[in-house]
Amino acid sequence: MADGTEDLPDGWTVVSVGEAGSIRLGRQRSPEKLTGEFPVKYLRAANVTMEGLDLDDVQEMDFTPEEQQVYGLQAGDLVLAEASGSASHVGRAAIWRDEIPGCCFQNTLIRFRPHLLSPEYALVVFRYFSLSGKFTQVSKGVGIQHLGASRLAAIPVMLPPLPEQQRIARAVEERIQEIRQASGSLRSARQLIGEQNREILWAAASGALIPLDAGEHAATNESMAGVGAIENPEDLEIQPAIPGIDDEDRMNLGAAHEGLFPIPRSWRWVTAGEAGEIAMGRQRSPKDHEGQHMRPYLRVANVMEDRIDTTSVMEMNFTPEEFDIYSLRSGDILLNEGQSPELVGRAAMYRNEVKGACFQNTLIRFRVTEEVDAEFALLVFRHYLHSGEFKKIARWTTNIAHLGLNRFAAMPFPLPPLDVQKEIVQEAKRRLSESSQQLEATEASLQKLPILETQLYAAAVNGKLVPQDPSDEPTIKALKRLGPTPVEPAVKRRKNLDQENSQLPSSVRPRQKKFLADVLGGSGGATTMPELFRRAKFHPDSVQDVEKFYLALRDELDVSVRVAGESQENSFMEVIQDEAI
Repeated sequence: MADGTEDLPDGWTVVSVGEAGSIRLGRQRSPEKLTGEFPVKYLRAANVTMEGLDLDDVQEMDFTPEEQQVYGLQAGDLVLAEASGSASHVGRAAIWRDEIPGCCFQNTLIRFRPHLLSPEYALVVFRYFSLSGKFTQVSKGVGIQHLGASRLAAIPVMLPPLPEQQRIARAVEERIQEIRQASGSLRSARQLIGEQNREILWAAASGALIPLDAGEHAATNESMAGVGAIENPEDLEIQPAIPGIDDEDRMNLGAAHEGLFPIPRSWRWVTAGEAGEIAMGRQRSPKDHEGQHMRPYLRVANVMEDRIDTTSVMEMNFTPEEFDIYSLRSGDILLNEGQSPELVGRAAMYRNEVKGACFQNTLIRFRVTEEVDAEFALLVFRHYLHSGEFKKIARWTTNIAHLGLNRFAAMPFPLPPLDVQKEIVQEAKRRLSESSQQLEATEASLQKLPILETQLYAAAVNGKLVPQDPSDEPTIKALKRLGPTPVEPAVKRRKNLDQENSQLPSSVRPRQKKFLADVLGGSGGATTMPELFRRAKFHPDSVQDVEKFYLALRDELDVSVRVAGESQENSFMEVIQDEAI
């Protein structure tokens, strides 16, 4: 956005935000004002989101009638987040349309009352400042970024004629709605792709994914029409017994596991323990953090669904004997033994991504027998993850679900002939690859939408979104006609406020404007933030004191005190000499 008058569209001019409207920082929240004679609802930063106002939780505090005149909101005002721990969220804005009559606002918000701008166009400008990083550039602070009323007021803004402002705002709203609709459609498509993948996994595990020979009737489902259709569903044969499960295991697993789904006649049910060799990894211990036989090992953080993440691979000591027990071979399947309930049993195949790797006891290793194809087993386990079968048998400790070696070993496993397994694997890979391509295209389109939104706002505030109309009143004339922005009324002190404050505990008593600067002056003019906190007699265990310290620091930062040097942690603070204030 241009800061000068060069390249201005016809009829436009440049003013500062402070000239375009009045700016007011809200009233500070303090314990003595939480209750009182005049309880009034007020907005705070939490009520202003990137999408607009969230009024589900609007709090109250005491505002005198005089304060209500100063801090009251009117329809058409804009409220901006004054501070945030996220630089990209500083200055997020919304239009107030008098949703709560008589509402006021806290000092975590800045009120902008338009004078030369329409409210809708002002919102376009502020959202552009947020998306383009302008607010981030002017924000200051240590840890928490503060926009500041004075810095907001100084930002230049290109000012179109009022009729054009209204045309721009309407055009932006129309385009934004199109972007929102596109986003919704793409997110819906992403969800459908996920459902499609789950159906492919179900069909692979149940025999419905490939055509069947005569008499090989398999299970089907209306939602899988065309995947593996059958002519006579009534001829389906469900294998009733699961070999290798005793009465106690059957009781633990539940009756639902006796027939998870119908399978073709030539298939049979076995247990996971019969389909492969199952082992738990080695426990991590401090004594193994170093040694003569350091080796890489995989843990839950490395096992995503159908892929091994090698971003962060740790090492610990495995003796040669332990390496023989816990080493991985290409084709081994690793499953999350301990995870959140929705992710317990998440599985991936080890394909020698980390040579010589072992595995930790947060994982279970499944090594197939000769009659099981490892890729087919992975498809079955992925189906169990998404269908909730792993979640059903898991046991909880606090908020972590554990699959359990014995419970997993006793789970039913559908076993087709080996050649059928390989055919299913090839078809599943083909379909899942197509789904992956669809998902990549969907994600790529979703990633473009924020760029399109930023480009839209940039075009809007630079006069490139709608054509100029020669009949519009030039802004220079409008400036003369409208005159300067009205001056904000002064804040009147409450009656006997000093006397009231003198009765308050020192930890909550309001600080003077240059309180921190005075403390720094008595400390030789400079000290670290922790030392400044201590010398100012704030209590480290008091949440209120910590909040008050940072509020005081925000008020005085770059006014009477400043950060010395580039350090962000335990920053060194110094007082600003009088001639620099």
